[in-house]
Amino acid sequence: MRSTLFVAAAITVASGCASGGLHPVSFAGETSTAGSAPPNGQTVHVVRNVAMKDTILEARIRYKLQEFLLTRGYTLAAADTADIYVLATFGAGERMVAATAPVFREAEVKVDRTRDGTAVRRTYLPDRMEYLRIPLLKNSVWMQVLSSDARYYRKTGQVRNLWRGESAMVARSETITDNARFLLVPSLKYFGRSTQDIVTVDLHDRDAAWR
Repeated sequence: MRSTLFVAAAITVASGCASGGLHPVSFAGETSTAGSAPPNGQTVHVVRNVAMKDTILEARIRYKLQEFLLTRGYTLAAADTADIYVLATFGAGERMVAATAPVFREAEVKVDRTRDGTAVRRTYLPDRMEYLRIPLLKNSVWMQVLSSDARYYRKTGQVRNLWRGESAMVARSETITDNARFLLVPSLKYFGRSTQDIVTVDLHDRDAAWR
């Protein structure tokens, strides 16, 4: 049977205000070129981001980062003695986010075979719609969490990042205060680790960093 693939012209973008309490968050993480991910057990200082106008939200994010780092074996320290700095920043603008593309597949017969190629079962699959996730550049709310070498900064005045993670959701800029509790979650999950590509983390209300 002839097999064809048709991608519908309309592409549905995952929204931060998804129905049913589902919040898809796009995330990408990367370590430094030296591959030096932040190890456990070192001293860390979560830097206050004075550039953020929403000081209440900034403080809440900073507190959650401190709480998380303690569970990972870090010791909180003053800025002038810490080994690692961690900083969060957030905002709104164009970011790569997950989108869902509906794909039509014609009816086909799927054949299951043994290792020697003998057909053992045939399954008829009718016409159907499948959904593929692809990255698109969309207006979003976003959050970055960064870790850097604190001793190197104090010595040279230059920032040497160890790890950076960025989360994004398609949503209006004024929703950042509410959506930050979802944006932070992937950074905690992947802290210190690289992702090969943009990944999508599907979160429910119960998964939020705070309520």
